Amino acid sequence: MQLSTIASPVQTPTPWPAAGGSTGGVRLLAAYDSLFREGDETTAFYEVLTGAVRAYKIFPDGRRQIVAFAFAGDIVGFCQGDTYRFDCDALTTTRVRVIHKKSLLHAMRERPELAEKLLDVARGEVETLQDLSLLLCRKTAIERMASFLLTMARKSANPLAERLALPMCRSDIADYLGLTIETVSRNMTRLRTLRIIDLPDRGSFQVRSMERLRQLAECDGNTH
Repeated sequence: MQLSTIASPVQTPTPWPAAGGSTGGVRLLAAYDSLFREGDETTAFYEVLTGAVRAYKIFPDGRRQIVAFAFAGDIVGFCQGDTYRFDCDALTTTRVRVIHKKSLLHAMRERPELAEKLLDVARGEVETLQDLSLLLCRKTAIERMASFLLTMARKSANPLAERLALPMCRSDIADYLGLTIETVSRNMTRLRTLRIIDLPDRGSFQVRSMERLRQLAECDGNTH
């Protein structure tokens, strides 16, 4: 993630071609509906039109690592090889555009500019994974929390809105940041106590000081 006005994460959708059979229509997913599963053949990519999805890995001992959240304008299922490496499902009611892999490759031969768009998608995925690696390896718990909320705010059309959506639950945030649910809740409360954010309700937050949130996310903030 309406109470009053909740600003949802939103980006300008990538203008993938609709002609020439390069798309396979639109799928509507309810919350927690599966988009694809680890090991499924990679037959399509998906452009998120509305809503949000999460991609995650389940380890043999039952532990879960969320590797990405995707919102309107994002592409999921790219850079996956012949089979999907992760599970992916919807966080809320979500609409995705199906982009068939074979049809897109055919469209690229007719429209070379699509290759540049695919490179942008690939670069974005690499940057996201690099950021996640840095976050998990070097940042403290409160710095991880600040980085996450800063990213969510930046994805919103109005980062300074009274309510910014948090469509994922605390356990999702914990499994993304490599923290416990208790640590996530404790540091959300700490950020509120420091008057860096506000928490109008469980499904949203408000940034009260974008500069202090940014400084903390960049490991340059004073939390005392």
